[in-house]
Amino acid sequence: MKRKIIMVLLIVVAVAALWLIGTGFMERTDVYLADYSVSPSGEDITLHVGIGSSMGYTRGFRDAGGGVKSHYLHFYQAFGGFNSALGAKNVFVLELDEDDNEICFSRPGGGYQLVLYRDETGQWVRPE
Repeated sequence: MKRKIIMVLLIVVAVAALWLIGTGFMERTDVYLADYSVSPSGEDITLHVGIGSSMGYTRGFRDAGGGVKSHYLHFYQAFGGFNSALGAKNVFVLELDEDDNEICFSRPGGGYQLVLYRDETGQWVRPE
């Protein structure tokens, strides 16, 4: 009997741990660009992002582009469940190359939305 209770408790703890950690690997596609600033050297850009829904936080991103291509950013949910702030961040620094010309955020269905581009004068601006 004691063994069964211990096994059940271990299974419950394992499932809870997997859920709390596993939610941190879910992609957020409702992220929007709240603000940005380019470093004086132009080697990186600081992105301030927000969440389009009333629940959840971001913890990090993955860049699926860069160089001559656009930066395709995929943001991830914070650890600890759907509304947990464990590991939450909303300010991210993206390294830039001189040939970089666009920054896009991932959207539902595998698409991307252009959020910033480099105009003909070399300045980073939002699309109209």
